[in-house]
Amino acid sequence: MTLSRQARPTSRRKERRADGPSGVLKQLSSEKIEIPKRQEVLAYLTSYKQLAKLVPAICAQIRRAFGPEAELSLELYRDPEIDDRYLTLYVRQDSYDLQIMERIEAESRQFNARLEQVSGYLLLTTDFHRPRRNNGI
Repeated sequence: MTLSRQARPTSRRKERRADGPSGVLKQLSSEKIEIPKRQEVLAYLTSYKQLAKLVPAICAQIRRAFGPEAELSLELYRDPEIDDRYLTLYVRQDSYDLQIMERIEAESRQFNARLEQVSGYLLLTTDFHRPRRNNGI
């Protein structure tokens, strides 16, 4: 009986590690989310584990909204003037229409309530740059 009790926590710990921040990065890869500085993003998600649980579903929602042709890049933004940093999911396209910010804001409204319940911050925006890689694919 003692052996089975010890085995259960060990298997749960393994499950948690797989679902933890590094597991989140693997999930994001399946959604073709670019993460140029993986260690920075991983450190942020490790600090904000509840946010980390939300990020894959949010990124999947944004992928569906903007399609496979958009590059989605998850990056850690550092404010150059004050000590502030937060995750930013950039939407990058080959060309931008006049409604891009309205579309981004509409998508943001769908998950803002969930983000307000956790620590950390995730901003959805664009920097109006062209995709850096092969359109996130």
